[in-house]
Parts: sequence; C-alpha cells; structure tokens
Amino acid sequence: MTNDQQGPASTANMLLVAALLLLSGALVYQNWFTSPPVNTLPVDYVSRAAVPAGDLAVDETQRIAVFKRTAPSVVFIRTKDVARFLFSGQIHEQERELSSGTGLVWDKHGHIVTNLHVVEDALRSNESALEVVFADKSTVDAEFVGGVREFDIALLRIKVGVDGIIPIPLGTSDNLNVGQDAWAIGSPFGFDQTLSTGVIGGLNRSVSGADGSGVLSGLIQTDAAINPGNSGGPLLDSSGRMIGVNTAIVSPTGAYSGLGFAVPVSSVVTAVEMVLQATTENQRPVLGIKILSPEEALAYGATPDAARRGLYIQRIDPNGPASGLGLRPITQRGNTIYPGDQIIALNGEPTTTPEELHVALGKHASGDVITLSLIRSNGQRVRVEITLQARKLII
Repeated sequence: MTNDQQGPASTANMLLVAALLLLSGALVYQNWFTSPPVNTLPVDYVSRAAVPAGDLAVDETQRIAVFKRTAPSVVFIRTKDVARFLFSGQIHEQERELSSGTGLVWDKHGHIVTNLHVVEDALRSNESALEVVFADKSTVDAEFVGGVREFDIALLRIKVGVDGIIPIPLGTSDNLNVGQDAWAIGSPFGFDQTLSTGVIGGLNRSVSGADGSGVLSGLIQTDAAINPGNSGGPLLDSSGRMIGVNTAIVSPTGAYSGLGFAVPVSSVVTAVEMVLQATTENQRPVLGIKILSPEEALAYGATPDAARRGLYIQRIDPNGPASGLGLRPITQRGNTIYPGDQIIALNGEPTTTPEELHVALGKHASGDVITLSLIRSNGQRVRVEITLQARKLII
C-alpha cells in the first residue's frame, strides 16, 4: 500500500490521536487562563512608601529661581512658508517649516533678538512668515527689522500684543572668567524652554559661522549643552543676566559635543544699535520695486512717448511689499526686451519721474496702504493696492 492510500484502521488511529491532542490542549488552556495566579510575593513583603523630598541644595534653589525669572523672556522662533505640489491634476498648498530657533525679548517696544542664520532662509522666500512663541504658548507674528552679519545677530519686531512682555536682564561680557557658571535656555530640537548648565570654557574664540559664510570672532566658549535649536537663545551668568547669545557649536556630528559658542552681550548691544540707527535714519517706507528712469527706459528701447508716460518696473524685491501682487517687471529673452508694468500714479499723483515717485511716497509711513496706477504692456490700465513697509537691511 502506498503512502497516499491509508486503510480504515489507520484512519481511526489518526482520529483518536487528534481527539487526544484536542483534549490535552483544552486542559492546558483551562489551566493557563482559568486557574488563579500563584502568589509569589514573600510572606513578609511590605509595599515601599515614597519618602518626601528633602530641602534643595543652595545651588539647586538658585538655578530654579533664575530659570523661573528668565524663562518668560525667552521665545521660540519659527519660520515658515507655503509649498505647492501637483496631485491628481490639481495644485495643492501646504505650510512647511523652514527653520526654527530661539530668541529673547530685548525691550518693551516688542523687539526680539535672535541669530541671523535662524531667520535668513525666510528672507529668501516671498511667502514666508515669522512666528514668535512665548513661554505661555501664546503665538504672535513678527517682522524682520534688520541684521548684522558680522555678529550673526538679527532684530525682529512683534506686530501685536507687546504689553506684558518682559525684557531679559543684561549682564556684562567684559569681565567674564573661565570657570564661572554659564547657563543656557533655548529650544534644542524644538524642545522649547530647555535649561542646560555648564561653565565658561574659554574667551575670545573664533569659529566659522553657521552658514559657513564667514568667521565669528570674540566668542564665549561654554560646555553648557547647546544643540540645533538653541541658536539665538541667551547664555546667562549665575545671577540670570544675559552675557551672550548662543550661536554656534563645533561638533563632528552636528549635535552637542561640549563646545558651544555665544556672541558676547557687548557685541549684541552694538548690533542692535546699528540696526535701530540704520532703520531710524531710513524711516521712509519702501515699495520693494526698482524702477527705470525715463533715460534708462529709452536705453532699454522704449519710445520717447512711452518713456515720458511713467516709470517702468525693472525688478520686484521678492521680500518686499510689492511681491506676490501680480506686478510685471520688464523681461529679456536673448536680445529682445519685453516691457512690463509702468507706474503712472501713486494715490492719483503722477509719477513720470523718479523724483515725483519719491515725493509721493514720502507723504506716507510704513503700514499705509497706497494705490498704484499702472499701464500694462497691452495698454490695459489697472490699480494695485500695496501696504508699505519700512526699509529692511542686513549690514
């Protein structure tokens, strides 16, 4: 008889074995799942009770007090823009984060200090936005005022709700000593309001900037943990006064390796005053448009009548107030120049020369909404509203 030909007796034996296996399995199941658990605790076992904490050490109490006093002056900074992608034949928009870091409240006027490299990506996008998140999780929009590349310092200004903000207390960086305590508050890897502690490990150090664009000098070295996201946050002394702004690390992995560096507060003060002085002296609002004079328009090939009619738009600042409004500058393909929009009036005042545009613009302030009258290359006349902005600069 072959293996695939079994007799009745063999079949009966197989059924008997299967029944015994099922019965034994049922008994094991009942034993595992229905039998009460065996108490394996010792007969003299007593549950442990939590012991109340003792008094904190003096240095612990000091750190806690400094953190509670300083944390409200430290903010989380997020830069974002809009990404567009094609899906199922339609264009979709999705908000994306460009960068993030830390900042600090500088004064009661709503100025926020951070690193220039924290916000610079957003300055390259014409649809970017800056957000400042406070310790209580309240979030406000901010605008870029200016920056100083030499010190990697940027100055922002929040647009709303400056009441109740607490400027960070300033210390001095002129009499620091290697070995004294140094504490950092920041947002490493997005974990905002993080405190790390260490000491000053060196003074007057020089390292490459975060974007590799230059060398930062005169820095404070510390072993307080500084990671990506700490940039722009304060380095504090043991009294909770800011002695520097954390800006760079030296690490083979890009994460904390014990070598962090901060811009000394003396340089931060200098940078802020440079930006404020430059922007105060240039309070005239800007359109974010570069125009051609009538003489330049003639050189580009415009007819004399067209050149006298108004001011051709040569370029639009991608970060200026006129960006994203559909204005059309002149374009060039090969040797052919195509005219774009021509500004003929600002709030009804003729603008046939740069001087007339300058005078008309000078009657307005940052935040004003003005109306530009334009002639398109096809002869169509249109009007565009623009909200003026103060001049922004990177020194």
